[in-house]
Amino acid sequence: MTGSPNQDAPTTKWFMLAIVSLGFVTMSANWFNVSTGFGPIAREFGLDIPDVAFLISIFVFAYGLLHIPGGFLATRWGLRPILALGLGIEGIGSMLSAAAGSFAQLASFRALCGVGASVFAAVGIAAVSVWFRHRHHALALGVSSAGFSVGTAVGLYLWADLTAATSWRTSLLLGGALQLAVAVITAIGYRVPGGLDALRGARLTRQGLRHTLGNRDIWLFGCGFLGAYGAYLGASQLIAGYGEHRGFGATEVAVAAFLVGIAGVPGSVLSGWVADRYLSPRVLFLVGAVLEGVFLLVLPVSGPGTFWIPALGIGFMFNGTFAIWQTIPGGLARIAPEHIGTAVGLMLTISAVGGFAVPWAFGLIVPAGGYPAGWLFMGVTSILAALASLLAGRPPAGTPTPARLGRARR
Repeated sequence: MTGSPNQDAPTTKWFMLAIVSLGFVTMSANWFNVSTGFGPIAREFGLDIPDVAFLISIFVFAYGLLHIPGGFLATRWGLRPILALGLGIEGIGSMLSAAAGSFAQLASFRALCGVGASVFAAVGIAAVSVWFRHRHHALALGVSSAGFSVGTAVGLYLWADLTAATSWRTSLLLGGALQLAVAVITAIGYRVPGGLDALRGARLTRQGLRHTLGNRDIWLFGCGFLGAYGAYLGASQLIAGYGEHRGFGATEVAVAAFLVGIAGVPGSVLSGWVADRYLSPRVLFLVGAVLEGVFLLVLPVSGPGTFWIPALGIGFMFNGTFAIWQTIPGGLARIAPEHIGTAVGLMLTISAVGGFAVPWAFGLIVPAGGYPAGWLFMGVTSILAALASLLAGRPPAGTPTPARLGRARR
């Protein structure tokens, strides 16, 4: 297959990046905003907060189900309709959650939200990669990851004010409506690069699927990220409750909750910029995942005046690592453009094992060993899993690397 985004106007790819990034903002906002209603939800349905935290795991469980099928759909029917479909499903799920009459219904609708996010996430990463594979690849994925971080901060911090001013039902309803509007914008505004006709829909072939689903580097980086991935999903939604448990003031808790989300904006963009110019994705991935683990280990020893520091570090390092991790299918693993969504879907599915298991295990560890033991588990898991990336293959001799290209440009 031939063609490249160079056939389009230079500004077109940045407009496409803006559309997909807006989708990531609403996707993550409707992922995390439910946690701002954990208290009222627990009181309404007669549950304890740890029980309500099951809503985190059920979303992530469903989120891990359709990454690969979503990639198949994008290959068969094209990127644009599947991007809009994923956003629309999550938006509808959020609006249905607002009308839940029981906790079982709420959990079911949160699972539906996870299904929609599952479809959009893998296809959204591919929708950026196909425009930037030849230049600014890591930076562009860093920008879309920043959209995820902005949405996380909005869902965890700004949505708390909305929930407090209205109700958890109203806040979820508004979040879903906003996402449906973005789904419409995506359906109208996104398109694929000129010359890449297969991205509008192509036949699934056994050879293409074998190369994608059997790619060794895809599996290694998927496994390498499951610790950092699961630890962040748990920490970002539980850090506020942990601060309250330790008796920290409302301001310290709010700042930490905000920073763990918003720190990903500079983290992902800076990591992408560095990867495009100076260091290999493999090195940056390993460093980021290990440092995220270190900040998780530091969290229990922080005081009210320093609680924001590990929160900042966790958000910064996770999102920087996530931005680099997304470049693997279109870069190191050299997956064909029409199969990038499936490859990303496989990586996300593997990582989603950690997204479900790590917060769940944390919930089992804390009652028995206390919060320090739980954070120790998360930190060590992030570090040990990342070591799998050391087994990933290196590019063939003579293949240009970001570092070499950066030196050549200078």
